[in-house]
Amino acid sequence: ICRMGDGTTVERAAQRMDVVPAQPREEYPGSYDDQLGTTLVLQSEAGIHPTFGAAQMGMSTVMMAVVGLLLLLACVNVANLFLARARDRRREMGIRLSLGAGRGRIVQQLLTESLTFSFVAGLAGLAIANVSVGLLAAFRPPIDGPWSVGVEMDTTVLLFTAAVSLAAGFAFGMAPALQAAKTDTVSSVKGVGGKVGRSRVSSGLVVAQIALSLLLLTSAGLFLRSLQAATRIDPGFNDPANLAMVSVDPQLQGYDEVQARDFWDRLLDEVARMPDVASVALTNSPPLGLNSSDRGVAIPGYEFAENERSSLRYSYVSEGYVETMGIDLLEGRSFTETDDADAPPVMVINRRFAERFWPGESAVGQTVETAGAAWTVVGVVETGKYGSLGEDPTEFMYMPYRQRFQSDMTLVARTPANPQSVMQDVRALVRSVDADMPVYDVRTMEDHMGIALLPARLGGTVLGIFGLLGLVLAAVGIYGVMAYSVSQRRRELSIRVAMGADRGSVVRLVLGEGLRLAVIGTVVGLAAALGAARLVQGLPYDASAVDPAAFTLVPATLSAVAPPPASVAARRASSTSRASRPVPQDKVEHGGTRGAAVGDRRRTRVRNRCGSADRNRRSRTISAIRTI
Repeated sequence: ICRMGDGTTVERAAQRMDVVPAQPREEYPGSYDDQLGTTLVLQSEAGIHPTFGAAQMGMSTVMMAVVGLLLLLACVNVANLFLARARDRRREMGIRLSLGAGRGRIVQQLLTESLTFSFVAGLAGLAIANVSVGLLAAFRPPIDGPWSVGVEMDTTVLLFTAAVSLAAGFAFGMAPALQAAKTDTVSSVKGVGGKVGRSRVSSGLVVAQIALSLLLLTSAGLFLRSLQAATRIDPGFNDPANLAMVSVDPQLQGYDEVQARDFWDRLLDEVARMPDVASVALTNSPPLGLNSSDRGVAIPGYEFAENERSSLRYSYVSEGYVETMGIDLLEGRSFTETDDADAPPVMVINRRFAERFWPGESAVGQTVETAGAAWTVVGVVETGKYGSLGEDPTEFMYMPYRQRFQSDMTLVARTPANPQSVMQDVRALVRSVDADMPVYDVRTMEDHMGIALLPARLGGTVLGIFGLLGLVLAAVGIYGVMAYSVSQRRRELSIRVAMGADRGSVVRLVLGEGLRLAVIGTVVGLAAALGAARLVQGLPYDASAVDPAAFTLVPATLSAVAPPPASVAARRASSTSRASRPVPQDKVEHGGTRGAAVGDRRRTRVRNRCGSADRNRRSRTISAIRTI
């Protein structure tokens, strides 16, 4: 970390930094090649830890896609409302066209209304976002340190919101505007028209809405299943909830190597004697953390290919580490106190390491050349997870910290009791040795693993909330379209009732149309979800991109949500139709004595020509049509 002098540019500082690697290349030409170099990065541009870089880009992309889907759902809802409004204004538009208004002028007027609507909605969105930013800034990840979420409203956000609002207004306002501009002037001015309530555009929007909802819910389901799978992944050690962690670095207090070793030896002895501690050990790099180190290796008798990875990850640990962590020892032994600086260098490797370099052979007794020495393999343990829960099996080697000094170490204690009390006792013990010694990363291993689970938890939670919002939007949209369709078909449905249709048949008719659109939308949405699942195949933890549970439960949930709003509209249709049933004949006939005489003659003809059932049905038909 360097502070540049006044007047120094980044380019000049980078050129000066390039001189640094020249000396080790000249002194050790066999160890350093031309790829050795430095990269100068401004602190303002280094806010994302490299471990989170790829995950952040992936999650940001997914979040933007999900928010885009929600925006499309909202636009489809509003487009349907504007479409219904345009149908109600057919007479107005017909009169405007008859008076000489051009169709382009009509389109311009309706687009202006929709753009105004979207602009006001954008302002409301900014107000809500301003409140949300304050809530987001209060979020703290489960990581020690001065972490903060740097989110703020700036000119870029304002311009982006304005552009999206106007684009959305144009998108959902164009279809209703074009349909209104195609109004037939004669029929609209007379107040009559062709078919109503059966717009293909409106039906298509309902299908699109259901498809988008299913796509959004399926994506949320995949991430929730991914989170569920992540909690079941074997990290390579047992019972993380019973492991207490405390990190200390004696060199921060000016301890030299001898003093630091004495400090750690005393701390290990004192903690091991605690009644609630079963075993204790040290490590400089706990698994599934942010810290990792790798080192180039050479294997006698093994030739690395040109692009084969020869730099492998490692960790310095104390004796008892394998037993304390609960790592399965497959072959050989673990470290002991005799593996110190005076003993030959030894290491313990994992199964993946042994299978790569000595397949079909025993790895114990083999030699690994690294860190300027030849290390003898004395044990093989099971392969675990070291950087992330979603990583592929990777090679790993453990080295005894007594042979390679490290000051900053993490004490790991296994306890059958409450680990919280052990952590507090260890903290007090450190303070009793040195009251000014900094103690940090005091947590259980289960809490520590929350760092690795953080992307999956955030993704699952946020996508789950967005999925529920999409479900609500879909239900509201289906009800809105079906209710408007029923209002436009009141005459038709009343005639059906007058012709003898009962309430159940009317409900089935309307409900069937709504469910038909839901089925079509579900099929389209499943096809889109299958395509989207392929794009995010690398994101879920150990979960199939085409997860059977997600692709079964989500359509079932959507199928359960679609009928209620459609049934409400169907019941409304039956109620409307019943309200139009015939009234007594003496109240239907008009015109005084003449109307009564006409009614008597008509009833007489009906009575003479029809049976009882036909007579009643025809009477209801005539009365219903007159009532309408």
